[in-house]
Amino acid sequence: MEFYRCRICGETYLGDAAPGRCPFCGVAADLFVLTQQFPEDINDVQPTELERADLERAIELERDNARFYRALSTHREDPKLASAYKRLANVEAEHCSLFCKLAGVTKPADLLDPSEAENDWCANITESLAREQRAAAFYAEAAGRATNARIKEVLAAVSAVERDHIQLDGVAARMAGCR
Repeated sequence: MEFYRCRICGETYLGDAAPGRCPFCGVAADLFVLTQQFPEDINDVQPTELERADLERAIELERDNARFYRALSTHREDPKLASAYKRLANVEAEHCSLFCKLAGVTKPADLLDPSEAENDWCANITESLAREQRAAAFYAEAAGRATNARIKEVLAAVSAVERDHIQLDGVAARMAGCR
């Protein structure tokens, strides 16, 4: 057994090998390192003005998405979908926390408070898809203009995770019987 750490969120995973995906932030296995190889100062960055603005926008995007998914997790008529969106809420909250660390700001106090959502799974999944598409595009754009290597790495990795979430919305739509 070894301790592995995710290069993106910094969370620790215990196992015989790194997981296929980070169970905390969703990034691919190639971003795991043995704990002793993890630089403790990895998030000590000095963002440029543009990077800070992008991080602030990222914090708000992830906060809103985490709260929206937390609202979906309370819908009891489909416990499987509710559970899936609870997991997505946790992933988005992890992204928000990471962006807060990079920006040097405190996490939003309401990060895990549910926001509003429809009582219609298909409408909510459509909204989720739009949110994930916006996030993936924004993070890819922001990564392209970032000059700090760490910020660029994080934004690119989170953009890939958001693209994965787009695929998960397709699975959820099939589960919910949406057209």
